[in-house]
Amino acid sequence: MALNLVGVESFNLDKSIQRRGGCFPYTNAYPYSHSLAGMVGLGTAYAAWYTYSSPRALDITDAAAIAAMSASHFFLELPGHRHDVKVTPSTPRSQELGAGQFDSPASTFALEVAVFLSSLAFYAWRVPSVRQDTQKLLGVGAVLVAEQAMFSFGSAPTSEVRFVHAPIFLAQILGSCWLLGKLDS
Repeated sequence: MALNLVGVESFNLDKSIQRRGGCFPYTNAYPYSHSLAGMVGLGTAYAAWYTYSSPRALDITDAAAIAAMSASHFFLELPGHRHDVKVTPSTPRSQELGAGQFDSPASTFALEVAVFLSSLAFYAWRVPSVRQDTQKLLGVGAVLVAEQAMFSFGSAPTSEVRFVHAPIFLAQILGSCWLLGKLDS
């Protein structure tokens, strides 16, 4: 989303997708942030920055985990996205991947919620302090399920993508990250 705001990447409202009723009614041109190579590169850069700037002692294992989690987003995109997922920024259009679940809001919602809730359950199982505060855990889960419902069943608020939709999506992503961080506090 940040690369969209500065004009390096873009996504554009597509009225034909919007009329079909699928979620995420956009055509995409974000080869750097959403290609496997781009995710690995950006994740590695972030891991290096975080490892060296964090006041906590971190090692190569921590950095590898951060980079791997960045790359994992590529594999999570495959079932949902239309054929717009690239392996490298220069992947030809004919070789782009994606199973196209975005064209079915109900299946997108079910898939995304299943992935999220199973991940949240695994995290709670591995971190006893999170598991002990069930109200906080249920609250975080409910907010994120509501966000997914907005994504899957909501519509684009305007046709202005770069300065309206991108900041809204970015705010939701950052807000979700902040909220997930509250599980540990």
